[in-house]
Amino acid sequence: MKNPKWHRKELILALDLYFKLEPGQIHARNPEIISLSETLNNLDIYKDKPDAVKYRNPNGVGLKLSNFLAIDPNYQGKGMSRYGKLDKEIFEEFQNSRDGLRKEASIILNTLG
Repeated sequence: MKNPKWHRKELILALDLYFKLEPGQIHARNPEIISLSETLNNLDIYKDKPDAVKYRNPNGVGLKLSNFLAIDPNYQGKGMSRYGKLDKEIFEEFQNSRDGLRKEASIILNTLG
């Protein structure tokens, strides 16, 4: 069974990290990506995680950040072009509002306690 689609809150946290990293830092071994993976797993969004091992693991988080590369008009490379509609909507909503993105991300993180 597939894991659920990415939720808006998850995408906000992922995009916030995306804007902090250089493209060469987007990989599953990056400690910040590993930390985001752990954070996403602690969010109280989806009670039922069909594949707990693969759910928002560092590989999946790295791929999601690579989706943003494909959307980013400032990135000269290719990125992972199989991004979702919500990925693009979130990117376009916050690409010129980094302060708003940081604020939204902080609100989400504060719900973790």
